[in-house]
Amino acid sequence: MAGLAVLAYLTLREALPAPSEVWDVITAADSNWLMVAAAFQVLAMVVFARFFRRLLALGGVTVSRPRILAVTFARNAVAGSLPAGPVVSVAYTTQVFAKLGAGKRLIAAVLVLAAGYSGATFGLLALVALVFSPGTRVITLIALGAVVVLGVLVFKAGHLIDRMPKVAGQLRATFATVGGTRRDHFRLAHLALLNWVLDVISLGAVCVAIEATANPHTVLLGFVAAKTAAALAVVPGGLGVAEVGMAATYIAAGMSGGQAAAVVLLYRLVSYWMNLVLGWIAWILLHDSIRRTLVGGLVRFGAALSPFAYPPSDRHAAP
Repeated sequence: MAGLAVLAYLTLREALPAPSEVWDVITAADSNWLMVAAAFQVLAMVVFARFFRRLLALGGVTVSRPRILAVTFARNAVAGSLPAGPVVSVAYTTQVFAKLGAGKRLIAAVLVLAAGYSGATFGLLALVALVFSPGTRVITLIALGAVVVLGVLVFKAGHLIDRMPKVAGQLRATFATVGGTRRDHFRLAHLALLNWVLDVISLGAVCVAIEATANPHTVLLGFVAAKTAAALAVVPGGLGVAEVGMAATYIAAGMSGGQAAAVVLLYRLVSYWMNLVLGWIAWILLHDSIRRTLVGGLVRFGAALSPFAYPPSDRHAAP
């Protein structure tokens, strides 16, 4: 983290805004648009919960909408706030899905397909961002052409997957465990892409809230940079890394330092910290013993504040 901080300072020192400038931009932000940004974050989580619910349903496990939404928020909080969060999140999700009645093979298939669909659709968004950005368009098209040529050569040489029978068998077993038609899997891909798009719209709403000078492809490019940096970081939630990636992208695209910093801080507030708080609340609600203890404590506390909880002779002393 210290090395990252030094690198960020050396890279952005000419464009670093004064704290007062950032604060002025934040305080002038349109609160209505910030509420829109928060709403789209919640919608993105709802869509990903629906993605999980549909995957489990294809495997024969029915889960209620409120419960799968709580699981989605909780696993996101675990992944974003604990050391080795993604690994712990997989273990936590496996445990919760097992309690919901899913077998080990189905759980493994659901997690693999979730990662696959989410990664593939994010790659599609990244490709769009790079192609529509003037600074990266040429190199992206060259790289894309090389990939297409390589794919054609591999296809003519024979199906690559058939040359790796173990991998082919595992992939077939994964899809067979979940089942479903091509139409079902197309819907899954659609939900995975919609999850990312809603997240991007949330970022766009933040930009509108502070009247940032950024066109749509610049917003998308900053989003891709932040998510990629966060995914490659070893710190929970990509803290510090995602912010630097997004801010550097927007400053390089011509946004002022104050606006870039404000966009990053406000977006991370609704996309990371808000979801983190909601996720840990969901985690508590999913644990029956903790929930009963909290509810019981609140009931006892409320009863203690009520005058009717005291004997008639002592009610005048009630708080």
